[in-house]
Amino acid sequence: MAIFVVQAIRNAGKTFLDLETSNVQKHVGKLSLEEKQVNMGPDISHHPLHGADGSVTFSSKRCSILAAANGPVEVQRRDELPEEAAVEVNIRPVSGVSGPRERWLESVVAAVLRSVLHLHMHPRTLIQVTLQITQAPSSTLKGAVRDVALLPSLINASFLALADGGLPLRNTVAAVLLAVVSTGEVREDPTEKELMGCKSLHGLAYNNHGDLLLSESAGSLDLAEWERIAEQAEEACRAAMAPLDEDGVMMEGTMSSGPWLRQELTDKAQAAVAWREAT
Repeated sequence: MAIFVVQAIRNAGKTFLDLETSNVQKHVGKLSLEEKQVNMGPDISHHPLHGADGSVTFSSKRCSILAAANGPVEVQRRDELPEEAAVEVNIRPVSGVSGPRERWLESVVAAVLRSVLHLHMHPRTLIQVTLQITQAPSSTLKGAVRDVALLPSLINASFLALADGGLPLRNTVAAVLLAVVSTGEVREDPTEKELMGCKSLHGLAYNNHGDLLLSESAGSLDLAEWERIAEQAEEACRAAMAPLDEDGVMMEGTMSSGPWLRQELTDKAQAAVAWREAT
């Protein structure tokens, strides 16, 4: 019976994604992502899928992700963990079926999510995250560059979907994409044009304690460049989670996006208790 229940939940999640992905794609396609993201944080919409416990659409300069989170749900006996919940991440490409590329991305995202979830609170259960890529970086980019370019958006979308669903979280996490362009400058949240000509590309994620949870790179770099990239990435992630009364962080002459993640979580918390003020 447990197997049938889990399979039904998975099928239901895929059905809801299929029904609403086309509407999300139409909405995102009206404006260029780069036009919407100039000097701004990502474009985020909460709970577009009413059948999922938590869901968001997350759009950056390069891509758009529809994320759904469900859990804790019953898990197949062979996948049970006696002392904690299992985490399952499913990534669906813009077109076609998932392949080895998506399997690798799933493993990386799942490892980050395990470090931010309170898994011990729900042993022998499953927390499932489904990520539908509705707009991806240009297919002309090299495979490794495209994969690294996707990772920060996948992680940010996953975390926001978990928060939207009210799943137990022990940390806040923010991910950022940095590119070293031909001039040697480090650009945060680069455009596709900058991606095509960059020397190296780096996806990093930090939690609210300053711990490095993700570090994936494509291209060549030396130790001095890596230290500069890691420092700038930590500042960008800290700025995303900063208290709302703090100013944005100035890096390399450009203003980092403001505390967009803190703002999203604050708005979510205020909406959750709005009914108290209405009564």
